[in-house]
Order: sequence, then C-alpha cells, then structure tokens
Amino acid sequence: MLADRGGQLAFLTARAVASGAGNGQVVLVRGAVSHGKTALLRKFAEQLADSGTQFLSASCARAESMLPMGVLSQLFHSAALPADLRARVGELLDQGAAMASPHGIGSGAIEPAATQVFTGLLRVLWELSGRHPLLLGIDDVEHADAASLHCLLFLARRLRSARVLIVLTETPRMPARTSPPHAEFGQLPNAHLLRLAPLGRPSVEALVGSGAPDPYAVTGGNPGLVRALLDDLAGQEEAPGRGYRRAVTGCLDRCESVLSEVACGLAVLGPQAAATTIGGLLGMDPDVVADALELLEDAGLTEGQALRHPAVGQAVLDELPPRRREALHRRAARLLQDRGEPAMPVARHLVGASGSPEDWSVDVLVEAAAHALVTDQVAFAVDCLNLALRQVPDGRRRVSVRAKLARAEWQLNPSAALRHLEPVLDGMRSGLLDPRDAIATVRQLLWHGRVDDAVEALNWVRGADAGGEVATELRDAELWMTSLYPSLGTRQHVSPEPPVDRPGPRPFRADPWLRSAAVLAGTLSREERQSGPAGAEQFLGRTQLSHTTPWSEEPAVLALLALVHTDRVPSAERSCARLAEESAARGAPTWQAAFAAVGALIALRQGDLDTAAERARLAMKLMSPKAWGVGVGFPLGSLILAATLAGRYDEAGSMVTQPVPDALFQSRHGLHYLHARGQYYLATGRYHAALADFLACGELQRSWGLDLPGLVPWRTSAAETWLRLQNRDRAKRLVFDQLARTGAGGGRPRALALRVLATAGQVDRRPQLLTEAVDILEGCGDRFELARALTDLGRVYHALGERRRARMTVRRAWHLAKACGAGPLCRELLPELGATDLTVPSSANSEGIGSLTGAERRVASLAVAGYTNREIAAKLFITSSTVEQHLTRVFRKLHVKYRRDLPTDLHADLATSA
Repeated sequence: MLADRGGQLAFLTARAVASGAGNGQVVLVRGAVSHGKTALLRKFAEQLADSGTQFLSASCARAESMLPMGVLSQLFHSAALPADLRARVGELLDQGAAMASPHGIGSGAIEPAATQVFTGLLRVLWELSGRHPLLLGIDDVEHADAASLHCLLFLARRLRSARVLIVLTETPRMPARTSPPHAEFGQLPNAHLLRLAPLGRPSVEALVGSGAPDPYAVTGGNPGLVRALLDDLAGQEEAPGRGYRRAVTGCLDRCESVLSEVACGLAVLGPQAAATTIGGLLGMDPDVVADALELLEDAGLTEGQALRHPAVGQAVLDELPPRRREALHRRAARLLQDRGEPAMPVARHLVGASGSPEDWSVDVLVEAAAHALVTDQVAFAVDCLNLALRQVPDGRRRVSVRAKLARAEWQLNPSAALRHLEPVLDGMRSGLLDPRDAIATVRQLLWHGRVDDAVEALNWVRGADAGGEVATELRDAELWMTSLYPSLGTRQHVSPEPPVDRPGPRPFRADPWLRSAAVLAGTLSREERQSGPAGAEQFLGRTQLSHTTPWSEEPAVLALLALVHTDRVPSAERSCARLAEESAARGAPTWQAAFAAVGALIALRQGDLDTAAERARLAMKLMSPKAWGVGVGFPLGSLILAATLAGRYDEAGSMVTQPVPDALFQSRHGLHYLHARGQYYLATGRYHAALADFLACGELQRSWGLDLPGLVPWRTSAAETWLRLQNRDRAKRLVFDQLARTGAGGGRPRALALRVLATAGQVDRRPQLLTEAVDILEGCGDRFELARALTDLGRVYHALGERRRARMTVRRAWHLAKACGAGPLCRELLPELGATDLTVPSSANSEGIGSLTGAERRVASLAVAGYTNREIAAKLFITSSTVEQHLTRVFRKLHVKYRRDLPTDLHADLATSA
C-alpha cells in the first residue's frame, strides 16, 4: 500500500520539521478512494513517534457526519491527556455540541459563544504543543461534521506559530458537493496540498509479478485493487476474482452516491456508454456525469468512458437489486432503440431485463440472434430466441421463432432441441411453418430416430409446392437423408439419381452447406476411389464452419468419411485435426463431438488404439448418449473396437451393454456399431453372436443397395468367424466375393480379404497373398492390420522352414503391435520362435539413441522392425550402400554388433519410417 510513496513521506517529514520549529503547518492529502491515504498517515505518525511528537487522530465517517463535534471528540480523546486538561476539554466539547443546533455552529456565522468554545480548545492545543510537538491527523475529512470543521478552520488560522502539524486526508468530491469550509482549507497561508497519484506501472508489475495478465490494466494503479489482486493470486483463485470484486464494491461504497450511480450506468450500458447516454439512462445532467467519470477514472475503476475490467462491471451488477437491474436494462434497451443502435446491444439489454412488453422487442431479438450466430455467440442467440418465444403470440411467427430456437439450441446440445420438435411439427400440420424451416427440422428428427416424422415433413414440403430454392433444398435433403438412412432410398418419395454439383447460377437462398452435404453423401454412397477423394479434399480445403446453418459440419464429416473409406487417412487426419481445433476455439460442442468421433475412426484406421479410445471418450463426454441420438453408434462403436483390440475386454463389455436407440440399426451408424460389437464377441469367444452381427451388417447393406467393402468389412470379419467355427468353405466364399468387389485397386478391403484367404488357403500360396496384403497395408497406414498380416506371414515362413525371415517378420509384427497398443496381439506373438528373438538383451545401450542423426534413426527403426537393407533403401529412396553406412555408424554409437541387439526404443520412430 505504500509503494511509490517515498516522496510523499519525505514531504510530510519536511512539514513536520518546520512545524517543530514553531511554524505551524496544514497539509491536505488528497487522493482517490483506496489510494492509501490512511496508510500514509499512519506510517508518518509511526515515524514521528520516536521524536516525541504526540499524535492526536480522528477518523471521519459518512454515518457520523451529523454528530455534533464528533471529530473533535475523537481527536482530543485519542491520546492520554492530563486530568485537568481532560476535564476542561470535556466541558468545552459538551458546550460546543449543545450549540451545534440548526441555528448554531455550522449554520452560518460563528456566534460569540462558539468562539469561546473554539478559543478554549485552542488554548488546550497551545498548552500541549508547549510540552511536545503535536500531529493532528484527521482521516476522510470530507465526512467531518460541520461544527468540527468550523472549529478546525478556527484552530488552523491561529496555530501558525505553534508546534502543530495538521494533516487532513480527503477523497475528491463532485464540485457541487464541495462546501465553503472545505475549500477554505486549501486557501490558508500555511496550507499545502499533497496529491496521491496511482501507483506506476513498474511498481504494480513488481508487486504482482507474472501471476496475472497486465495487472496495471486491471487495477489502474489503485493500491486497494492491487492488494485485492494479490490476495486472489495468493488464494490460487483466477485473478481478478472474488477479492478483487469485493474491493471494487468497497471503493464504490466509500464514494459519493452519484459515482456509484454512474458506475451502475457504465456496467449496464457497457460499450455503448457515453456521458449523454448515461445521463439519459439515469436522468442526470451530462456535465455531472462527466465529472463523475473523471473521479472514477482517478480511482482506477474506469478508463475513458468504460469500466476498466469486466470484473468491475460484474461486481457492480451483483450489488444491484434484481428489480433495479432489470429496470435499468429495460430503460437502456428503449434508449438505444430510440437512438437507432444495432440490434445486438439493444437485445443484450432486453435479455438483461428478462423481457419487454413492447411489440418491437421481438423483431430486435430475432435479428440479434441471427447476428449472434454469425459471430459464434450461440448461447446469446439462444437467450434472445427464448425471450422472443415467451413474448410472441401464437401463430406463424411463434412457430418460426421456435424453429429457429431449436436450430440454435441444437448447436449447443442436440437433446435440448427435442422439446421443440413436437410444437414445430404441430405448426407444420397447421400450415404455419415455413417450408425451409421444415427442411431444417428434418435433420433433427432423423438424428433422434424419428424417421416417420422426417418423411412426413419432407412430404409436406413437397405438397406445399414452394418451388424455387425450396425445391432445390428439398431434393438435397432427400439425397442426404438416404446416406444416413439408406433404407429410405428405396421409397418412392426419394429420387434415386445422385446429385450433380454443376457450375453456374443457383437459387440465391439455397443453403450451400446442404448442397455440399448432398453431393458428398452421394460420393460416400458410391465410394468413388478416384474422383470422390479429390472432391472431398477440395471441399475440406475451402470449407468454413458456420453457425448460421443447421448443416454446417455435416458435409465436412461426410468428406472426412469419404477420405477414410478410400484409404486417404493421412489427408483425413490433417483436415480433421484442423476442424477439431477450430470447433474448440469457437466454442461449438456439437462440432467438437462430431469431429472427435471422426478422429476416433481415423485413429482406428491408423492402428492407434489409445488415441482412438481417447477421442471416442471425448466425443461421448462432449455430448451425452441422449444428445447423440442414433449417432451414438459412431463414437460408441469406435470405443468398443479400440478397447477390444487393445485387450480391455471389461471396458468394451461395459460399452456393449449400454442401451442404444432402436432406430440406430436403420442408420449408417448402426453398421459401425454392429461391426465393433461383433469384433468384441469374436475376441471373447462368442463366435455365433459375432457371426450374427457381421451377417446383419451384410444383410442391411445389401437391402439398402449400399454393399460397399470400404464402408464396413463385414465379409472378412464373418469369414474369420467361419474359420473359428471350422467352416472353410463359407469363409472362402465370402472372401472371394469381397475380392471380386474390390478388384486390383481395392485398397484396405482387398488387403483384409487377402489375409483371410491366406489363412484359409494352401500353405504354399500364403506367402504371395500375405506379401501383397502387407504391401497394400503399408500404403494405407493401418499399422494394426499390418501387424496382423506380418504375424501370419511370419508363421508361414516358419512353417516353410525359412527361420530367419520368420524371425525378422514376426519381430517387426511385434514392434508394430506394441506401437499400436494391441496387447492381445503382442502376447500372441511372444511365444513365436521363442520370446528371446523378440526382445533386446539387457546389455543393449538405449541411452545412445539420442546421439543418432535423423537419417540414422530412420534406418535403425526400420532395421529393428525386421526390414532388409534392400527394403529399407526402397522405402527411404536411398541406395543399399547408404543403408549399410548408416547401420555401421548406428552399431558403433550404440555399442552393438547385430541387428537383434538394437534397442526396442527405436520402434517409436516406426510411425514416421515404416
């Protein structure tokens, strides 16, 4: 509190020296509220105590300003006086208090009787100063009672030759509130004015340190606010916190009421505050407001015509009674509306006032909600629309507002929109719903599994014969709908032709995000391995998410799935990471959950089981199962599959027992869930249950006309199950069917089929089939399936007597499985060819890995995974001779002689090398 106060203490010390030499002094210490005036006076008194100076003190208070002679009573009773003087002072004070009537001391000219009282007190001071130098300290003198104030002036005029120093502290007041006696103190010949400025920025930063961002900007150098900020930081609170807000409230409590009123006006109006606006809100003269703003800025509470920090405004609003706060907001809304201000600031006051009975408010709220969605203020848009819904009467307008509210709440929590769906449908059936709103409602209905209602809504739009852009959106919605619920594609109300994204003019109001969703849904349904990924990557490269449409993230999700299903996983990973980061930055939980679910699928396709589980859990955390609707099968299926492949069967089992909507199995998400559940049953030995789930996937895909190998590899999974049940013929038929559908460029689905075919076929054909599968999987980046294929290949080599190749292949498979986190596969591989062939001797030097160059690490990581020099050279596009040179240096740095002695820690580099 006394930082930057050394100069002021020195000034007071010089005045004390002068008064001690018989030259009485008066010092008026003026500073804004909480600027340390009291602390300075006490510190100064402590310094003078050693010199024998007697300290008489009084503290004024607003509540005691009408107590006659109250300040002088404190002053003379603050120190031990001799008995004779105590009695005389008591008698004089009683006389003065008796005369301080409405017509006595303080009401005008001083009466002779009052002069006798003042003279008696003056003699007491002269007598005391003859014994010791005196320091009279009166704190907050602006609150002194009138009688004491007149007496102090009387004494100050007559103590110029006494050993008396009078120090008065004062908080500046509004000009109209400054009384003549207060002004006269500064005009005394022996008076000095000492101003206390705010603490400087260097001092504030030195006191607070780096615990809070820009502490000077938060406090304005007000010592009281600085101390409160330090208390918040010491209590490990988020600063500025509760202590800071209490300090703000304390400052305003000690200010004049007009300053508190102006601070309330600033807190209510926010950025729209100005002297004239505040005056109109509070019914004050703008000049009075300007003076109050100046004093608030001196106190460090404001900067210009705005509160210094949002916490200041929050503290002010918290202290306002609810009715008073709502009345101010209501008045502010009307004031800004009359001045022609934009809808957003007007709506903020309407929301703060919890409504307005005036008709114009509904239009303002709806317009503000639209602007709020553009600027990612979805929660505020929901507040505006909720308030508008409470005020708008029944009819077409009410149904329109409710539809908009459902779309806005959807973007924060899809389950919150459920309460609006039935009223919106009722409005549609009554002919009160706009066809475009009906189309937008379709997605929410389908999300929550209300397929019949969605079909009814689309048929209603078709019957409405709206034409133009509505007809375009209707067709796009139908085409998108068949990608989520493929069974609907066979119904007559949906046209079978895929959408065509033709250049040229389009209807002005047609939703471009819905158009993109329709185009990408068609691409996903056809699984075009050439043009499809190119179009998806092009869309992802230029797309920007928007809260203004209910379809914003859907085309992005479809584009990512199109890349995943056509083995463009690295491209999908980059785009998904960017979109997830954007969603988090813009505070969009529904978007975050959607991209977390897609990210889990991407991680599964990369063989990163831990990351897949982490992202799936995040998706389930961001939205509850109820909020996910039928989409819950997407993250839940990924979590089940990741836990199963990692060997966490208890976790996977708990996920399998969770209830899911019946409509899930009519949707595309149901395929992902069924396949994952089948994998759990297969891993835990329930083969018939697994087979039922895999075959159910196939039956659904065939009935939907969507039997695409890249969507869900149900044939290879069912074939593996048939092999466990010792039925090779059925397994082979499924695999041959899969190979016929994938062709030579079938990517990952072909690799999976080749691996299963090798297992079911003759031993001598297996190396060729598995080698092709390994090559394909290396290109796809699926490390888990690559580890499985290498496992089978190593076993084949072992069966054919090629022990060295078998050992190197199985070792590579083990490292891949370990990198994936596939515990069961690692345990399955350890007995192969003896565990010693898969581990590194304890003498291997792992500490030297840090000394390897980047090129050496890449070569060593491939070598430890079992690649030959020629294979390493081909992968890294270098010569075999270069590989040998790198390995020679690696062996020397790590102090090993053979490849089998290389540290297993090098397998961490496999993801970037293999």
